[in-house]
Amino acid sequence: MWSGSSEPHLDQPHIERFGAISIGRYGGNIRAGADKNEDGLLVLNSPEGSWEFAMVVDAHTSSESAEQVLRAIADIRHEIEAVLRGGIADTFTGLEAKVDAMFRSQSFLERSQSIRGECSCLIVCRKGRYVWWYSVGDCMLFVLHPDFTAFGQTMLNQRHFYEWIGRENTFNDAVPCYSKGTTRLRPGNNVILMATDGFVEPGIAYIDAIKEWTRIGTPQALEQRMDDFLRHLHEVGTKDSTTLLAWSVTDA
Repeated sequence: MWSGSSEPHLDQPHIERFGAISIGRYGGNIRAGADKNEDGLLVLNSPEGSWEFAMVVDAHTSSESAEQVLRAIADIRHEIEAVLRGGIADTFTGLEAKVDAMFRSQSFLERSQSIRGECSCLIVCRKGRYVWWYSVGDCMLFVLHPDFTAFGQTMLNQRHFYEWIGRENTFNDAVPCYSKGTTRLRPGNNVILMATDGFVEPGIAYIDAIKEWTRIGTPQALEQRMDDFLRHLHEVGTKDSTTLLAWSVTDA
């Protein structure tokens, strides 16, 4: 688990790997006006490589909402892992039930009223040949494979603006608004990519990056492309923070 409030990575693109997942973090260019990083992430991996569970959050006003969501998911980590150890047919409905119950709980909603600001939140799980997502706000999920990109399919979720978790909270509404879904990976190498909104800053050639990453087959090559991209953000003077989670999954 990481919060940009403790390690902002201002002027310093940073790449590391946790299990199967490569993590890229960049807090923005100080000369362009960057002075804080309100992103965050949480990553869980199965020891045998049968699943990954990951989350990115992107806050505004302060990092308090992002940190609250990260702590809340970390608090139910063992329940999530128990669901992931079960049969594939029940995995994603079980995950949705756990996440939903946490976000709708009275204790979570009450804590949300005492913090400053709101955040977008994207939760993704890969188990076997399937990918599931749960999205509030405007963080992005891509699954990259030549069969998909040939039809222009790269981003799985729709970005939804003015959806938040925090002091202003969609789960306080009579009908909470968020999106969810599942997809099946294609035979061969698939790249799963999660990103906060700095990835699509105006003037950044993220579409070219997506085309390149579709053809990547090794974790080392993926990390190099991520590093190149974050360094490009710094060179062009990007103010916004960018957090990337990416990993390759080969389906027979």
